[in-house]
Amino acid sequence: MTVMRDPDRNPRTVPAPIDPMAYYFQDILLLNNPTAVRLYLIRHGQSGGNVAREEGRPGEYDPPLTPVGEEQARRLGERMAQYGVDAVYASPLQRAYNTALEIAKRTGHQISVVDNLQEINEPPAGSVGPDPRAPLPDGMTHEEIKRRFESDPTWDNLPGAESSANFRGRIVAAIDEIIAANPGRKVAVACHGGVIQSYVAHILGLSSDFPIYAFNASITSVRAAGDRRVIWRLNDLAHLEGMRMT
Repeated sequence: MTVMRDPDRNPRTVPAPIDPMAYYFQDILLLNNPTAVRLYLIRHGQSGGNVAREEGRPGEYDPPLTPVGEEQARRLGERMAQYGVDAVYASPLQRAYNTALEIAKRTGHQISVVDNLQEINEPPAGSVGPDPRAPLPDGMTHEEIKRRFESDPTWDNLPGAESSANFRGRIVAAIDEIIAANPGRKVAVACHGGVIQSYVAHILGLSSDFPIYAFNASITSVRAAGDRRVIWRLNDLAHLEGMRMT
């Protein structure tokens, strides 16, 4: 039997495996790690709030899924059931919870609601969101805000937003708790576009809160173990073939 020699021919080191590249990558990318959590961050299906923004109307508090969003969620639920997820979490807002419900009823799991997964700038109960035609802060124009935001795209540079640091702090803490509670498991988390954007930025070490656009009912897959977080997929929409992306 031929014994594979160490590539650097140093007899003091352990011989490399048959596929050295896989050996080098396995820990940094969390390959074949039995304790790693497979985290599926899912943006809710299309909601009434999404349609309101497209039409230039203020959004209502906690809008429901639209018929399009319901179909997106149904297809998502079927796909996640094929994955065989072990746990389902959701934001308390109905567009995220009802998206998670399509997963839960196909996998037999209860939904764990996590308040800190709520979207940034959700209007207070009993109210509507800011009117896009409402006056801006004194001395500011839309053009000035847009220039400032484009030079530094963070929530801090948008009028009336929750601070970037506070938003990241609460969502990272919430997701870290989910990871700690589910070693080695597949976990679906139905949440919001802003949550996914800021969490991806956190993993990548970016100051921008907007590194991607998260489509409705998309899956962003992250593996997590210890302090390491690895992005495996962004904006997976394979289950929505034939539907318009929203």
